[in-house]
Amino acid sequence: MSKQIYRKHLALYKHINNAWIFSELLKPDLEEKSKKLCNSTSSAKKPYKTPKKLGWVNNKRRDKEIGALFQSQLDRGMYETNIVSLVSRVEAFIQDCISIVACAHPQKLKILADKGGVPVDLVLENENRDDLIKRFVAIKCEGLMFSKPKEYLDKASKVISIELDSETIENYIEIKASRDLVIHGYGKMNAIYLEKAGRKARGALGETLEVDREYFRNVIVKLKALSAEFQKQTEAKYQ
Repeated sequence: MSKQIYRKHLALYKHINNAWIFSELLKPDLEEKSKKLCNSTSSAKKPYKTPKKLGWVNNKRRDKEIGALFQSQLDRGMYETNIVSLVSRVEAFIQDCISIVACAHPQKLKILADKGGVPVDLVLENENRDDLIKRFVAIKCEGLMFSKPKEYLDKASKVISIELDSETIENYIEIKASRDLVIHGYGKMNAIYLEKAGRKARGALGETLEVDREYFRNVIVKLKALSAEFQKQTEAKYQ
């Protein structure tokens, strides 16, 4: 089990590092194009092909408008996109860790199961015991991700029999709260974000959440720390 989780950890580490490498490689090109287009003296609207239901259509934009698009990506857009993607990858990693341990130790299924136990139709659809366990764990893991980060991290810790550092948990919760705000709140801090992030909140009600290169760097470091904790503790527990 520890080897399986170690491989998942390495894959996640690589994905996280790749996100940073790509953004750093992209940054100079965005800066160059943004500067060139924003300083353009042309007032002509140039055509840009965009998709429609059947074929393509031309949308016209001035150089300065396109330059502003590049600048918005440089300022925060590419970091927001990466953070949304990375949180999803970390959630998948957590599910993988739960699944690996729960499938190897079926007695841990009671931690995942609710009062209703295993649904009858699931039993009838899976005659093979191993297939039944895998399917049940997969369903429970998927559902678990709809709960609060603190709850699914606590559940993961119980299933895997590890104890995550409280600071690592709080850091991840803030990152997840920032990700949710980017998707659902246009980056403007609201009461929901402040409640989720708690003492790790990065501003006050109504302020725009900072999502720049420095914050993205911190996200990279903190997500790698979470992955490393899972790996190190499971290695110590199950080697």
